[in-house]
Amino acid sequence: MLIQMGCFIRIQFLLLAVLGLSPFVAVAQEYPTRPVTIMCWSEPGSPVDLFARMMAKLLTKELGQNLIVENRTGADGIIMVNQLIKAPADGYLIAANTLTLASLFGEPNANFKPDDLQMIARSQIDPYGLIVPTSIPFKTIDEFVKYARQNPGKFNVGGPFQMGSHRVAWEVFSEVAKIKVNWIAYKGGGPALLAVAGGHVDAAATNPGNVKPFIASGKVRVLAVSSEKRLADFPDVPTYKERGWNVVRYQWRGIMGRAGLPKPVLDKLVAAIQKAQQTPEWKAYLDQVTQLDGFMGPDDFRAQLLKDIQELDSVKKKLGIER
Repeated sequence: MLIQMGCFIRIQFLLLAVLGLSPFVAVAQEYPTRPVTIMCWSEPGSPVDLFARMMAKLLTKELGQNLIVENRTGADGIIMVNQLIKAPADGYLIAANTLTLASLFGEPNANFKPDDLQMIARSQIDPYGLIVPTSIPFKTIDEFVKYARQNPGKFNVGGPFQMGSHRVAWEVFSEVAKIKVNWIAYKGGGPALLAVAGGHVDAAATNPGNVKPFIASGKVRVLAVSSEKRLADFPDVPTYKERGWNVVRYQWRGIMGRAGLPKPVLDKLVAAIQKAQQTPEWKAYLDQVTQLDGFMGPDDFRAQLLKDIQELDSVKKKLGIER
């Protein structure tokens, strides 16, 4: 009798376990059952927009549902993140992010904190560059710096957002190079590139990978890059470091969701992104836009974000840049 009761109890626990796990297993097996939206806080044509569209294309193949990119610009990305944390944590609304995210926490109207977000995967790293129109007389970074030193406050340098990773990277360079310029904020890297190509600003501080079409048309040139070594696509362009300014910085891009994302959904997204980044199409894209693969899973990606928040806050405080 006791043996029968013991068997009965074990069967009950087994059934409860199965019932308790079955909804999560079903979520993992069924997700996604409808299209998924990837939000992007930057204008179409910017580096992060192009990243989001490539990722949407590859994940459509991996997940078997359409992934649609929606540009939600405004407030340097705050509007998009605020919308993300209001959505259900079900994986149907996710977002492309960049290192700029680290500068948003604590900003006015930013109704979120790191714990409100689920880092899904970091995908790529990307150096910054100093781009000028070909109409400007300077052909080297040394000439640019010399003139800027002699004429403080007369250069207008365009870049994404009023405050973000591009701005901080530029301010770090400005400090070590001992120059002072006016920062002109745009709604993304794409508009900044259009502005410098059209001669509306004296220079742009943005990622060099998406500059190649403008170089081919003879509208701009790259004076320097922030990578550790020269880039294969720009063999004649020096790094800041080799010209005597110890500035090595990279932008990163990745995918995030709202905190509370079911683990089976998170795992499925991570696996799909990792698989997508093994494809020849992804590798060709990285070569095309002069970027490096920088895959990180959720835990490492979150640790990277927290480290960047500390670093960016320290840099802003040192430079006297207010939130």
